Amino acid sequence: MSQALAIAANTFKETVRDRILAVIVVFALLMIVASLWLASISLGEEGRVMTDFGLVAVSAFALVVAVFSAASLVRKEVEKRTVFVIFSKPVSRTAFIWGKFLGLAATLALVVAGMTVFLYLLVLVVTGDSNPWVLLAGGLIYLQVAVVVGATILFSTLTSAILASVLGLCVFIVGQLSHNVLSLTRLGASAVYEGLSWALFVVVPNFNAVDLKPVAVGESDADWALLGAWSVYLVAYLVVCLLLATWVFRRKEF
Repeated sequence: MSQALAIAANTFKETVRDRILAVIVVFALLMIVASLWLASISLGEEGRVMTDFGLVAVSAFALVVAVFSAASLVRKEVEKRTVFVIFSKPVSRTAFIWGKFLGLAATLALVVAGMTVFLYLLVLVVTGDSNPWVLLAGGLIYLQVAVVVGATILFSTLTSAILASVLGLCVFIVGQLSHNVLSLTRLGASAVYEGLSWALFVVVPNFNAVDLKPVAVGESDADWALLGAWSVYLVAYLVVCLLLATWVFRRKEF
């Protein structure tokens, strides 16, 4: 555990210097400019439009940081041969994978928290109304991004950093649409088609189930039981990805 925490602390220091401030500053500038424009065209729906747009931006910015950081997190250590130095010390490969994930997860927590709080305050200033759903939606965005990080780390142990990045993006995109997969099974009576649809639904994480943007903009009510169940599912999915990444990485020859 101490090995993983030491690696996590070092990873956090490396990633936070590279990306966190730049991402938050760019996001803040984007939201300031966008809020002024949206307020001028939304005809009394400033808060709703800003919240919807802002949460999409939080998700997009966090995804970019997550995917491209996670894809090179392990791969660059292998390509630069620094793994030889690391593993010459009493550091296990399991601690290495989990430490890398925890370090990047901490960086992403700061990124998502910073952007979410900024969005919450901006909506509060512009509309005068407090919307705590924005903060909760940001927390669930972080959960989604953490799952993508776990999947991307797994891909990075199997292939190149570029392909791992692409696959990580695909996991997020398909995960946003996976709730539509089961509805497609109703279009035909093929057992094979239905079986493949169910398999895809299980393999791909269902991010739409924990998407609180509709609740934050007042389009629907929150189903706490459903949110809790799917959140547990995503945490389990993340753990499985990291266990698989550890299993693959332990079998590599260095």
